[in-house]
Amino acid sequence: MITSYGKAETVIKNANIMTMDTSIPRAQAVAMTHGRFAGVGSNEDVEGLIGPDTKVLDMGGQTVLPGFIDAHIHVLSSGVRHVMSADCDVPTLKQVQAGLKERADKTPTGEWVQGFKFDDTKTDRTASNEGRHLYKEDLDSVTTDHPMMIAHRAGHVFYMNTAGLEAAGFNDETPDPPGGRLGRDPDTGRLNGMVYERAIDHVRFGMIPVDTAEVRREGLRTICNMLNRVGLTSVHDARVTVEEFQTYQDGKADGELSLRVYALMWYPQFPALRDAGIKSGLGDDMLRIGGIKMVADGAIATRTAYLSEPYEGTTCDHGILAMEQDEIEQQVMDMHRAGFQVCIHANGDVTIDMVLTAYEKALKAHPRVDTRHRIEHCTLVNPKLLARMKAMGVVATPFCTYVYHHGEKMRYYGEQRLERMFAQRSFIDSGVVSTGATDYPPGPFEPLLGIQSCVTRTDSTGKEWGINQRISVDEALRLYTMNGAYASFEEDTKGSIEIGKLADLVVLGSDPTQIDPLGIKDIQVERTIVGGRTVYGV
Repeated sequence: MITSYGKAETVIKNANIMTMDTSIPRAQAVAMTHGRFAGVGSNEDVEGLIGPDTKVLDMGGQTVLPGFIDAHIHVLSSGVRHVMSADCDVPTLKQVQAGLKERADKTPTGEWVQGFKFDDTKTDRTASNEGRHLYKEDLDSVTTDHPMMIAHRAGHVFYMNTAGLEAAGFNDETPDPPGGRLGRDPDTGRLNGMVYERAIDHVRFGMIPVDTAEVRREGLRTICNMLNRVGLTSVHDARVTVEEFQTYQDGKADGELSLRVYALMWYPQFPALRDAGIKSGLGDDMLRIGGIKMVADGAIATRTAYLSEPYEGTTCDHGILAMEQDEIEQQVMDMHRAGFQVCIHANGDVTIDMVLTAYEKALKAHPRVDTRHRIEHCTLVNPKLLARMKAMGVVATPFCTYVYHHGEKMRYYGEQRLERMFAQRSFIDSGVVSTGATDYPPGPFEPLLGIQSCVTRTDSTGKEWGINQRISVDEALRLYTMNGAYASFEEDTKGSIEIGKLADLVVLGSDPTQIDPLGIKDIQVERTIVGGRTVYGV
């Protein structure tokens, strides 16, 4: 218990501390100094670390955990969207249109109007109506003076008005682009305004106005505040450009970055990173270059994940494949050889198989140890896939909040498949490291909601989905702490409350192991601490 840190800057006493350290699973007090834990144990154990200038916080029995880690979340891009786009997460079409009109009224004629977080299964949903998509006519009624692009909450389907379709070069005769699809009226074959997967890429990355450095900084402040409030202290940002990385650097230098960021760099950045001699892991405890991110198939929430068996109610709809096998293998080989962790979005069982094949070939051609290549989302698995993942040490980052939030969509997969989706129980039992992840905006970002969803497999209406994949509260907490740290090669510096590790904490109003699991999402986050500094709470 005696340390070389000297007197502590801050001591927490009279707490119910869940350390995630198997050697000392519970403690009463913790001391922090120079951004790290200097002591852990009973009140008496840390007494000698209290000096005249030490700030002592009496928790009065409140629960303290290591800071939560979200291992797959869209961080800075979401902050920018909150600044630049209309939030379409509202229950009715009229409200969606009103928000878009408000945004259009502030936008100069001819410039793009954007929205995000639209959800077809939650818009105008009633007992007799399963919701609705947006169509070009819905958006034309908002404005014909601006091209419009609205992102579905899942981020794999987009909605455009007529002006947007024209600006994108789409017309009724346009063939479906590789890796994507254009939505069409089933009766007339004419474009309906929906654009799927990579068909939108030339618009998103070539036509939509580029955000400015000032907008990115505002977005950074916005998203840091949002995530700190729910107990997040570390994030793996799942798609980072060089411009966004620069914003993180600037925010860090100015003291505005209150989250530790492991940046999964968007794959077009790879050649420049490789040529500069950069590899995964470059950086420090606040900001680090992580793996290279690619997307190989569609989304669960929009029923475009690429599956071996067709979606329920269809005979031939297997989803959308965004990358072919040859492309996956070539990209993986190059990234693996260059020393990077590879992180590929793969939801469907077919796509997961394709990615694992690419990993196997790369490891055979260029042996490396402890690569921790990842499968982002890794939704629909089976025993053979799990065995291959275990053999290579592949990390999974499945959606944690989806069962609760997207329950109404689960019927598209059927009861049998649901027993193999978001398969935390199977990952644990198979020895595959999986993490806590939400993919916000597609899923809500609250860790406690994710923990409840994994433990109960119960949606917001009370319906249960795939209950054989339930895990314990302790197991779910480990996903959001130690396992998240492992996925970024940082298990020696964070993820548990141990002497010498980074002083990242969350203080909760209740012990999640001692209440009805269906109430975990309602536990109050009282305080969030990053590096010994309170970033949320009093």
